[in-house]
Amino acid sequence: MALVKVDNLSRTFVTRGAETRVFSDVSFELETGELLLITGRSGAGKSTLLGILSGLDRASGGRVFFQDVELTALPLNELADLRAGRIGMIFQNFNLIPTWTASENVEAVLMHQGISKADRQARAAALLTDLGLGERLHHLPSELSVGQQQRVAVARTLVNEPVLILADEPTGDVDSETAAEITSLLMPRIRSGKTAMIVASHGLFDASLATRVACLKDGRLVMA
Repeated sequence: MALVKVDNLSRTFVTRGAETRVFSDVSFELETGELLLITGRSGAGKSTLLGILSGLDRASGGRVFFQDVELTALPLNELADLRAGRIGMIFQNFNLIPTWTASENVEAVLMHQGISKADRQARAAALLTDLGLGERLHHLPSELSVGQQQRVAVARTLVNEPVLILADEPTGDVDSETAAEITSLLMPRIRSGKTAMIVASHGLFDASLATRVACLKDGRLVMA
């Protein structure tokens, strides 16, 4: 059983009566322990594809299966529960809550899961400390460097121990040294065989780390 199965996925937008195709007939499978790198120019639809895989966006056609559950058929509340429990996301712009501390941003993922506040705080603190932010637990995002903010975003992704990580330009807004640190934090989860990751990037992610590389171009996903 594949962890993820994408079958003839398509996405179009209609603006002022005109239809624009983002992509069509996208199909692939992903197993745990794999890292699929999806490349393509800016605007090719990479972020849109990740949005559909996470349930944050809806496909125009086709189906997505995650652990044999059809995501494209689930109601929004069940999709939210799935993201909270088994899917982690890393956004290009971090998406940290500006009025919450680093610890609170990480704890937010664990809310509404029946985990006590003390346990949420302990798990967030332990993970942030492992990522070198033990002295920054109570700092707001504005009080952190770009690299530190990205580490908080990584911690928020990993705290619920996801089986699938979706990363949109995870190293796009940081320097090369910080990018290497971020990938070194993520790769052990993949190599353990317990997690899979799909990375969308237009060339800033180290392709040598990928199990497979695909290019989204002219509305088609082509495996390298």
